[in-house]
Amino acid sequence: MILAFVLATCLSVLFVLLVRRHALRRGLLDRPNARSSHSVVTPRGGGLGFVLAFLITVSLTSRTSVGLAEVGALIGVLLVAAIGWVDDHGGATVTRRLAIHLIAGVLILPLARALPLIGLPMWSGPVWWVFWTVAAINVVNFMDGIDGIIGLQTLIFASYVALVGEPHGAGQTAGFALAGASVGFLFFNWSPARIFMGDVGSGAMGVIIVILGILLMREGQSDLVAAFAPLMPLFLDASLTIVARARRGEQLTDAHRTHLYQRLANGRFGHARVSIGFGACSVGCALVAARFPAGGILLLGGLLAPCLLAWVVANRWLICNETQATKVSQRN
Repeated sequence: MILAFVLATCLSVLFVLLVRRHALRRGLLDRPNARSSHSVVTPRGGGLGFVLAFLITVSLTSRTSVGLAEVGALIGVLLVAAIGWVDDHGGATVTRRLAIHLIAGVLILPLARALPLIGLPMWSGPVWWVFWTVAAINVVNFMDGIDGIIGLQTLIFASYVALVGEPHGAGQTAGFALAGASVGFLFFNWSPARIFMGDVGSGAMGVIIVILGILLMREGQSDLVAAFAPLMPLFLDASLTIVARARRGEQLTDAHRTHLYQRLANGRFGHARVSIGFGACSVGCALVAARFPAGGILLLGGLLAPCLLAWVVANRWLICNETQATKVSQRN
């Protein structure tokens, strides 16, 4: 397990560095605009480095047998990474991206076969896992808007999987590999970032976290809620922001920076503090989930209530501050 972590870290640093050089040579750059949360031209596509580091490490260090289900899931990761890489270069339509995301969800189905879903009939499993895969891909993409936030979130989630997973099982190996790959990426992505993840990384990461959660469930270490509990801050902010934008009548496909994490980072807190704050919430969710791995609906409610309260309070605080700042500027 230590080998998996160290190998993934080293490979991630190497590959992200190579991708950064490629991005600078090819002009693969994110330029600041009115919707950006950064102010400096920065290369993108660094997620390719940690995805390759993760896949290579898992293939070299896994002690469990690899069947068609595992191969299909990894093909799903590669397909989503490939369409993301094309999109980072400006060549993928929304329809093509969605089609690949759906295919990735279908490829995961054999790995998730017969897993119990809390409160859902068994026949609905395929629909759920395809939906959950597509949702995870897009949530990670939505939340990848400030330096370090996704790298830290995946490090926490991967560490959780590694620590609560079956000893020397597939989940634990993948957890250590993803943790190492995340550390290597954070070396370049922590504020101020020297490279961004890009769609190649955010899309593939969405598939990877679904796979790791499924592995925890397959090994009997967690139920559905506990398997993905550390990701609640990400999914909650993304989901509530979508609901709020829909209520305001906004076009949901338009770029924006109205997520809570964006508003906090673009205010007085900055990228690093906000990323750490979201990370602390994820650690709290992970600790509770590790204590109650079969908590089910009660665990979901117990985690959702304080996270929702924190989201509402933080948004109210931001609104009050923005209103006060507007009044001061009008008086001046």
